Amino acid sequence: MTDTARIAGGAGSFLVLAACTAPEGTPAPASWSLTLQESGVSTSLRGLSVVSDDVVWIGAPDGQILRTVDGGAHWQVLTTDFAEGADLRSAHGFDAETALFVTAGQPGRILRTADGGASFQLIWEDETGSAFFDSLAFWDDQRGLAFSDPVDGAFLVLRTLDGGMSWAALPAMPTPLEGEAGFAASNSSIALSADGCAYIGTGGGAVARILRSCDFGDSWTALETPMAAGSGGAGIFGVAISEDGLLAISGGDYQQPDATIGNFALSHDQGDSWAPALAAPGGYRSDVVASAGRWLTVGTNGIDTGVLQDDQIRWQASAWPVEAPNAIAFSPSGESAWIIGANGGIWRARPQ
Repeated sequence: MTDTARIAGGAGSFLVLAACTAPEGTPAPASWSLTLQESGVSTSLRGLSVVSDDVVWIGAPDGQILRTVDGGAHWQVLTTDFAEGADLRSAHGFDAETALFVTAGQPGRILRTADGGASFQLIWEDETGSAFFDSLAFWDDQRGLAFSDPVDGAFLVLRTLDGGMSWAALPAMPTPLEGEAGFAASNSSIALSADGCAYIGTGGGAVARILRSCDFGDSWTALETPMAAGSGGAGIFGVAISEDGLLAISGGDYQQPDATIGNFALSHDQGDSWAPALAAPGGYRSDVVASAGRWLTVGTNGIDTGVLQDDQIRWQASAWPVEAPNAIAFSPSGESAWIIGANGGIWRARPQ
């Protein structure tokens, strides 16, 4: 099945910022330049996928999709009828022409474009009426996962082995705890490593957990974490793996945006043990990323920059004028970090 997209455009402005001064004895964080761009929309953006320094795809509410192929100098606003009235909070771009999007809520659908968003195919549809997808991620151009809240008392994790053309539910996932689910806040509930490991963050129950597989999704275990838990809004929102194998989780309780307890933890052993930050981020954090030793985390009350010190992260509040950021992602080169948030906000940050 296909449909035809509708297109609009936009432009942006430039601002130069520097990171906060590091405490004595701490490695100094990089300075950053920050570009605020004109997205052409005014909705809250969450479904971010950065393909390169030039190509970025963003899923948005009401079936809208944003695309740039020139580093954000211009944005296209596309609309697919397959997601009319739905929020596309999960996205994965393969290149400038090909991308996948997953709806959050009903109808639960996976959509694909292979012509830069001019048209879309309906690839997969939820037949239960109960799926709620939180995140989408790929190991490579063929193998990927899509994660949903529990359906009929079991976590729903779909796997593709053919670049998203077909999907199958994985059997024998860990049993959800009472109230346990995921969060579709930033398309970052899943982190994948090149050696075949997958880490999925949960919350909403008595304990926030990581669901871990290290055989490309064939088998799974559930690991407890020290993250905030015990309410429907608390748990793990962002999961990231650094180039040197550090596993980081961010979150907290989105209903308490300034609370810092249980909003970050780091593991050196694939989630078997966890350590808190040396200095915690400044509140609830929906996403965390790392590239070339640079760490960033975002939440609705601000952005923190991080440095590795004594095998742990020390976070410092930034003064970046970014309104209510939801998600962040580095480009593969590490030369750009893209931030999206409230009111159609898109920013491009570059380390100097």
